[in-house]
Amino acid sequence: MKKGMVVYITAGKEEAPTPESCEQLQIPQLQDVSALCVATSEDEVAYGWWQMITRGMHQVLFMTAAYDPVVERFEPHGNPVRLWG
Repeated sequence: MKKGMVVYITAGKEEAPTPESCEQLQIPQLQDVSALCVATSEDEVAYGWWQMITRGMHQVLFMTAAYDPVVERFEPHGNPVRLWG
């Protein structure tokens, strides 16, 4: 089963990395996730969700996080919630 995750950045939006460089960053909840979308606005969350579904993801997860540019990692806020599947 293919899983995707949309991560909404609530703090540190200005310093957040591009989606291409997010593959190198560590988010503990990324186990078994095939695709990652980093969103800095509510519109980007909706677009990322739609994009995951059209790519054939069987499950799409959502979580909020703050980005800390000093240590170059996301600090998750809470647990992921299921948007689809």
